[in-house]
Amino acid sequence: MDASRRGFIRGILASLGLGSLGGGCVFAVPPGWKPSRNVNIVLGVISDTHLRTEHGPGGRPDRNWPDKYFAAALEYFKAQNVDAVVHCGDFAHRGQVEEMLFHAQAWERVFPKNLAPDGHKVEKLFVTGNHDVEGATYGSFVAENYPDPDVRAKHVLQTDMAGNWEHIWGEKYEPVWHKEVKGYHFFGRNHSVSNEELMSCLKKWSKALTESKARGRPFFYMQHFRPLGDTRDVLRRLCCGCIPMSFFGHNHWSASNWNVVSLYHGGLPCIQVPSCEPRGCHGLADDAWITSGKLEKTPQVGKGRQGYVVRVYDDMMVIERREFAQGGILGSNWVMPFGDRTPHPFSREGLKKVIGEPQFRADAKLVVEDGFASPHLCIKIPLADGNSKSRVYAYEVKVDGGGAPLLKAVYAAGCNLGMGHEPNGGTTTLVIEKSELPKGENLTISVTPLSSLGTRGDSLKTKGMG
Repeated sequence: MDASRRGFIRGILASLGLGSLGGGCVFAVPPGWKPSRNVNIVLGVISDTHLRTEHGPGGRPDRNWPDKYFAAALEYFKAQNVDAVVHCGDFAHRGQVEEMLFHAQAWERVFPKNLAPDGHKVEKLFVTGNHDVEGATYGSFVAENYPDPDVRAKHVLQTDMAGNWEHIWGEKYEPVWHKEVKGYHFFGRNHSVSNEELMSCLKKWSKALTESKARGRPFFYMQHFRPLGDTRDVLRRLCCGCIPMSFFGHNHWSASNWNVVSLYHGGLPCIQVPSCEPRGCHGLADDAWITSGKLEKTPQVGKGRQGYVVRVYDDMMVIERREFAQGGILGSNWVMPFGDRTPHPFSREGLKKVIGEPQFRADAKLVVEDGFASPHLCIKIPLADGNSKSRVYAYEVKVDGGGAPLLKAVYAAGCNLGMGHEPNGGTTTLVIEKSELPKGENLTISVTPLSSLGTRGDSLKTKGMG
């Protein structure tokens, strides 16, 4: 890469607030920083819905993973008057035609003939994932239920992906597709498609991308897996200076965590899309940067079925993180800015200042249950919602009695769910074996609320436990 090209890329990264983060991300909205003009395009974004079929009595196909969460996401997108819906793959859990049809039936109920209530077309920006292409070979379900190879072939998407896709979705299947919606360019790469095919498609549209760059607009790129180095190289070489906003799925990571959703890979923003499958988003990260205490995952965190509403303006992209089962936002909106800002207000340190620290309410109290005959100590932590700008993600619990203290950490109850939908009023319960407790006459328990960026609120304490 020549010096001028390197300088250009560094300038773009600096303008996005990515150049100095070393693997970080940008999301903050400093006070008074607002998007210019009106929203240009609204996107609904989901991934990994994993609908699947079972077989009921008499061999009858029976849908046992309901489409309610996929349908709920579509209904919310409709209410937000989206212009398009992105799906980053893994529709069909076992790669079956029936499972993809299940999605199409829900789509038709919500967007009949691909139309919103006001009559505008809602574009489908869909790519396949590994389960759509290979799912029929995962386990023995499909082979056992369709032992005849000819019969089985009729039920497997990959037997004729192009024909099945056109029949189900009413549009041509292409390994790499291009669509233009409201002046923005979208590219989708289906699973197991080569970089050569991606390169061919981007070359075909290089003039349009150059025009987008001249207008200060990014383009959007979708695939199922995180874009690897060779894919990023293709995008860098052929993007005509127009930075792609890349969406990918597969990992099922929770969008509750500010650190893992936007990833900086090889100079390109890659935005991870959480799962909206019936089992719920289970991908809480190994959050070692938040606390030195090992974070315990409990059922209290909630089975979030998550996705985004993305609003694109002239100078920024605003991402609303949403939970679709019970409803509600997962916390503050994220922002990905376009254009140059010097000094840039979207660094990680700047973000920490914006969201501040999660805090307990002034009247909050710890409840410690210590049954005389019980081998456990039960600590009930009230919801730290005293700072509306900073949602609590986890709690660090320290038990001190002289000598080496015991340090624990636990994810906050409902951290995968929408705000206001936390179970038990947001009370988080941590159970500690008494054999782990420090040896001391008077134990002190302190609980510190943490954000997913590791900002720390004031501790809540109780004293004098023998």
